[in-house]
Amino acid sequence: MIIMNLPEMFSSINDVEKSKGITEILKLNEHLKKRNLFLKEWDVKDIIETRNITLKAQGRLELDMDILKYIVRELAYSPYINQHNLVENINDIYEIFHYIKNHTSDFLGDEEIFKAVIFLFNKVYNGSTELMKGKGIERIVNNFRNGRELISIEDEEGDEY
Repeated sequence: MIIMNLPEMFSSINDVEKSKGITEILKLNEHLKKRNLFLKEWDVKDIIETRNITLKAQGRLELDMDILKYIVRELAYSPYINQHNLVENINDIYEIFHYIKNHTSDFLGDEEIFKAVIFLFNKVYNGSTELMKGKGIERIVNNFRNGRELISIEDEEGDEY
Protein backbone atom coordinates (compact mmCIF):
# COMPACT_ATOMS: atom_id res chain seq x y z
CA MET A 1 0.00 0.00 0.00
CA ILE A 2 1.31 3.45 -0.94
CA ILE A 3 0.83 6.09 1.71
CA MET A 4 1.08 9.75 0.69
CA ASN A 5 0.86 12.69 3.01
CA LEU A 6 -1.59 15.46 2.18
CA PRO A 7 0.92 17.96 0.69
CA GLU A 8 2.33 15.26 -1.60
CA MET A 9 -1.18 14.33 -2.69
CA PHE A 10 -2.10 17.93 -3.51
CA SER A 11 1.19 18.42 -5.33
CA SER A 12 0.46 15.33 -7.41
CA ILE A 13 -3.05 16.57 -8.22
CA ASN A 14 -1.65 20.00 -9.08
CA ASP A 15 0.89 18.45 -11.48
CA VAL A 16 -1.88 16.54 -13.27
CA GLU A 17 -4.04 19.67 -13.53
CA LYS A 18 -1.09 21.73 -14.80
CA SER A 19 -0.35 19.12 -17.48
CA LYS A 20 -4.03 19.06 -18.48
CA GLY A 21 -4.06 22.87 -18.63
CA ILE A 22 -0.99 22.96 -20.86
CA THR A 23 -2.64 20.53 -23.27
CA GLU A 24 -5.88 22.56 -23.31
CA ILE A 25 -4.10 25.84 -24.07
CA LEU A 26 -1.82 24.27 -26.69
CA LYS A 27 -4.94 23.08 -28.55
CA LEU A 28 -5.74 26.76 -29.15
CA ASN A 29 -2.84 26.90 -31.61
CA GLU A 30 -5.33 25.69 -34.23
CA HIS A 31 -7.24 28.91 -33.65
CA LEU A 32 -4.13 31.09 -33.34
CA LYS A 33 -2.51 29.89 -36.56
CA LYS A 34 -5.29 31.62 -38.54
CA ARG A 35 -3.66 34.87 -37.37
CA ASN A 36 -0.08 33.62 -37.76
CA LEU A 37 0.31 33.27 -34.00
CA PHE A 38 1.59 30.30 -32.04
CA LEU A 39 2.12 29.32 -28.42
CA LYS A 40 5.02 27.05 -27.53
CA GLU A 41 4.93 24.79 -24.50
CA TRP A 42 7.17 27.09 -22.46
CA ASP A 43 4.86 30.02 -23.34
CA VAL A 44 1.91 28.08 -21.96
CA LYS A 45 3.87 27.15 -18.82
CA ASP A 46 4.57 30.87 -18.31
CA ILE A 47 0.88 31.70 -18.83
CA ILE A 48 -0.23 29.04 -16.35
CA GLU A 49 2.37 30.17 -13.81
CA THR A 50 1.10 33.77 -14.14
CA ARG A 51 -2.47 32.45 -13.79
CA ASN A 52 -1.57 30.70 -10.54
CA ILE A 53 0.21 33.77 -9.16
CA THR A 54 -2.73 36.00 -10.12
CA LEU A 55 -5.30 33.69 -8.56
CA LYS A 56 -3.31 33.52 -5.33
CA ALA A 57 -2.77 37.30 -5.23
CA GLN A 58 -6.47 37.98 -5.83
CA GLY A 59 -7.63 35.22 -3.46
CA ARG A 60 -9.50 33.43 -6.23
CA LEU A 61 -9.99 29.82 -7.27
CA GLU A 62 -10.64 28.49 -10.78
CA LEU A 63 -11.37 24.88 -11.53
CA ASP A 64 -10.79 25.08 -15.28
CA MET A 65 -8.96 27.01 -17.98
CA ASP A 66 -12.06 28.58 -19.56
CA ILE A 67 -11.14 32.19 -18.76
CA LEU A 68 -7.62 31.76 -20.15
CA LYS A 69 -8.94 30.06 -23.27
CA TYR A 70 -11.42 32.89 -23.86
CA ILE A 71 -8.67 35.50 -23.50
CA VAL A 72 -6.39 33.65 -25.94
CA ARG A 73 -9.19 33.35 -28.51
CA GLU A 74 -10.23 37.00 -28.22
CA LEU A 75 -6.72 38.43 -28.29
CA ALA A 76 -6.01 36.52 -31.49
CA TYR A 77 -8.34 38.96 -33.27
CA SER A 78 -6.79 42.10 -31.83
CA PRO A 79 -4.93 44.24 -34.37
CA TYR A 80 -2.42 45.03 -31.60
CA ILE A 81 -1.33 41.45 -30.96
CA ASN A 82 1.67 39.87 -32.64
CA GLN A 83 3.86 36.89 -31.90
CA HIS A 84 6.28 39.04 -29.92
CA ASN A 85 3.71 40.41 -27.43
CA LEU A 86 1.14 37.58 -27.34
CA VAL A 87 2.16 35.91 -24.06
CA GLU A 88 2.69 39.19 -22.20
CA ASN A 89 -0.73 40.47 -23.28
CA ILE A 90 -2.48 37.22 -22.34
CA ASN A 91 -0.93 37.46 -18.87
CA ASP A 92 -1.77 41.16 -18.48
CA ILE A 93 -5.39 40.79 -19.63
CA TYR A 94 -5.82 37.82 -17.28
CA GLU A 95 -4.59 39.93 -14.35
CA ILE A 96 -6.81 42.84 -15.38
CA PHE A 97 -9.84 40.56 -15.64
CA HIS A 98 -9.42 39.22 -12.11
CA TYR A 99 -8.66 42.62 -10.63
CA ILE A 100 -11.95 43.91 -12.06
CA LYS A 101 -13.78 40.76 -10.95
CA ASN A 102 -12.61 41.34 -7.35
CA HIS A 103 -13.30 45.09 -7.37
CA THR A 104 -16.86 44.59 -8.58
CA SER A 105 -17.48 41.94 -5.90
CA ASP A 106 -18.34 39.28 -8.49
CA PHE A 107 -21.54 41.15 -9.41
CA LEU A 108 -20.48 41.23 -13.06
CA GLY A 109 -20.49 38.15 -15.24
CA ASP A 110 -17.32 36.97 -16.92
CA GLU A 111 -18.63 37.77 -20.39
CA GLU A 112 -19.58 41.32 -19.38
CA ILE A 113 -16.09 41.96 -18.05
CA PHE A 114 -14.43 40.34 -21.10
CA LYS A 115 -16.41 42.45 -23.54
CA ALA A 116 -15.54 45.66 -21.69
CA VAL A 117 -11.84 44.79 -21.33
CA ILE A 118 -11.43 43.72 -24.96
CA PHE A 119 -13.38 46.76 -26.23
CA LEU A 120 -11.28 49.23 -24.25
CA PHE A 121 -8.04 47.39 -25.07
CA ASN A 122 -8.75 47.49 -28.82
CA LYS A 123 -10.83 50.64 -29.35
CA VAL A 124 -9.85 53.12 -26.66
CA TYR A 125 -6.33 52.26 -25.47
CA ASN A 126 -4.98 50.94 -28.78
CA GLY A 127 -3.61 47.70 -27.34
CA SER A 128 -1.92 49.26 -24.31
CA THR A 129 -2.12 47.02 -21.27
CA GLU A 130 -0.39 49.75 -19.26
CA LEU A 131 -3.33 52.09 -19.90
CA MET A 132 -5.75 49.23 -19.27
CA LYS A 133 -4.13 48.54 -15.89
CA GLY A 134 -4.63 52.17 -14.90
CA LYS A 135 -7.38 54.04 -16.69
CA GLY A 136 -9.15 50.99 -18.11
CA ILE A 137 -9.65 49.25 -14.78
CA GLU A 138 -10.65 52.54 -13.14
CA ARG A 139 -13.16 53.25 -15.91
CA ILE A 140 -14.82 49.82 -15.79
CA VAL A 141 -15.02 49.75 -11.97
CA ASN A 142 -16.31 53.35 -11.74
CA ASN A 143 -18.87 52.73 -14.47
CA PHE A 144 -20.08 49.65 -12.60
CA ARG A 145 -20.30 51.51 -9.27
CA ASN A 146 -22.18 54.40 -10.89
CA GLY A 147 -24.62 52.22 -12.82
CA ARG A 148 -23.31 53.18 -16.25
CA GLU A 149 -22.53 50.95 -19.21
CA LEU A 150 -19.12 49.40 -18.53
CA ILE A 151 -17.58 50.78 -21.72
CA SER A 152 -18.90 54.32 -21.23
CA ILE A 153 -16.12 56.81 -21.77
CA GLU A 154 -17.78 59.68 -19.88
CA ASP A 155 -17.58 60.45 -16.18
CA GLU A 156 -20.43 61.66 -13.94
CA GLU A 157 -20.29 65.20 -15.37
CA GLY A 158 -20.44 63.99 -18.96
CA ASP A 159 -16.76 64.69 -19.61
CA GLU A 160 -14.66 61.99 -21.26
CA TYR A 161 -12.06 60.49 -19.02
